Amino acid sequence: MAPSPEIQEHEASSRATENNNGESIVLEHIDSKRPQSKHDQHDSQTTQDIIAEPPREYLKGWRLYVLTFALCLSLFLSTLETTIVSTSLISITNALGDFEQRDWVVTAYLITYTGFLVVYAKFSDILGRKLLILVAIAFFTIFSIVCGSISNMIQLIVFRSLQGVGASGIYAMVTVIQPELVPPEKWGNYIAVVSLVSVLSSVLGPILGGAINDHSSWRWVFLLNAPAGVAATALIAFVMPTHFPNLDNPTVRLTFRTKITRASLRRLDVLGAILLLFSSALIVFAFEEAGSRYSWKSPAILSTIIIGGVLFIGFIAWEKVVDGPRAAQEPIFPLRLMKDRMFSALILIGLCTGPPFMTVLINLPQRFQAVDGASAFEAGIHLLPLLLASPVATVVAGQFAGKFKVPPFYILLFGASMQLLGIGLASSISFTSGKAMYGYEVIMGFGFGMSLVSLLIFTPMVVKRSDMAVAMGAITQIRVLGGTIGLAISSTILNNHLSSDLPTLLSPTDIQQISDSVQYINTLPDATRDAVRQVFADGYSSQLRVMMYFSAVVWIFAATLWERKLRSAATMEGY
Repeated sequence: MAPSPEIQEHEASSRATENNNGESIVLEHIDSKRPQSKHDQHDSQTTQDIIAEPPREYLKGWRLYVLTFALCLSLFLSTLETTIVSTSLISITNALGDFEQRDWVVTAYLITYTGFLVVYAKFSDILGRKLLILVAIAFFTIFSIVCGSISNMIQLIVFRSLQGVGASGIYAMVTVIQPELVPPEKWGNYIAVVSLVSVLSSVLGPILGGAINDHSSWRWVFLLNAPAGVAATALIAFVMPTHFPNLDNPTVRLTFRTKITRASLRRLDVLGAILLLFSSALIVFAFEEAGSRYSWKSPAILSTIIIGGVLFIGFIAWEKVVDGPRAAQEPIFPLRLMKDRMFSALILIGLCTGPPFMTVLINLPQRFQAVDGASAFEAGIHLLPLLLASPVATVVAGQFAGKFKVPPFYILLFGASMQLLGIGLASSISFTSGKAMYGYEVIMGFGFGMSLVSLLIFTPMVVKRSDMAVAMGAITQIRVLGGTIGLAISSTILNNHLSSDLPTLLSPTDIQQISDSVQYINTLPDATRDAVRQVFADGYSSQLRVMMYFSAVVWIFAATLWERKLRSAATMEGY
């Protein structure tokens, strides 16, 4: 039978054999536990390794476009939920009460969103990409509907955490799937498109949240995910091959039941997943709550950090045991990856890129409201230079990496330089933003866009195909975790600055009013208003200066990725 015209045969993807009943089954030669020597790791993309790898086929035509659209739609929704709620918290608490618990609506989502990224990536190696992405979208869609239908704050917090489980899976699986959809020479362009969706949704979140809050019920912040989630699920179920990334053979029809067997379940590192989840959840909780609800010295924060750290050490120890030749399970994260200089540097770059990116994305609109007196919607409009520059940068980076075969090293180093320059310039603004901030936003946006997409382009070039899923998941999780830590650090810096300077200008009642809504600053007498705005401006400048140090570390580690023979799409042909 001739292959479907929608499938481009880049190379043969799998070997088929027959069992005793004459049925064809697919055999893949992937040994994820095979130890790698330094020579293997350094030369993983050489001609000999390329010949040894099983050949591949890739989707093309309408199937590729439809699947790409469905994945981007799912990613847009899951990433949008990280920021869209922020501008609706007041409306939510007005309707449900429990104003003191409002921050948990965001925190509960971030805890599960951060904790499941690597788990989804690794489990998809065993249970299949299609099954895991459909489970993730179903979780996200169902609990989005539940969140839009609840009647009290506790229920919302609980179901937001479950919504985050689905969102985490969407983010992880889209990150894992994107380099498997197209040949290596097209990675740059494809990853740039997917990264463009992620950046746009992050920045559009507060704007859409504000528009929904002004013109409709807060419940639509969650309910809008329902029709889009159902559509994405249907498209992926129809278009995506069952045993992707190995495309369907006309003589082979695997079902989900063949994926979930006792043998496959025994390969799941359940204990490792639990240790990673709880350690990530506790660490994220500590950094989210420290400096806001609790002081850094409080028993709640100290005990949470200590327990989270101990569990993470336990995770590392257990992964070393599971990675042994006699273990039935496959480790959630193979520790041997960290022995590679290139991958370790990418992990550290991801960790240190997260804080500046999330701080600018979340706190810059707050600065526009507190210092410039803008409304929530106007603050989103003021962020447009950053919103427009980041997508342009991802497209430019993709073109350079894919079409012109520029090594990602140069793109990443240039992006890190732009990021450092833009944040440094933005931190120099002493009071109201003015037109200069728009130019600094463009520089920062260009830096963030190039840095983030370069990480995703670079990662598949430094790991073997059998490790690609967990490597992409780890890069994504460490960046999100870094962003959470960065927000906690920024919040502490601002709160400490305000708590020391505002009491000399305002009464406790006025300070509480500002804490509830920064728009209250606009109602103060002119002289007091300007003094309060100056205090906020100094606090936000201090935040950016600390983020500048993180950006300097990003630049240093990016420079360590230098090799005499730099990797590029040209050296990845035939992968």
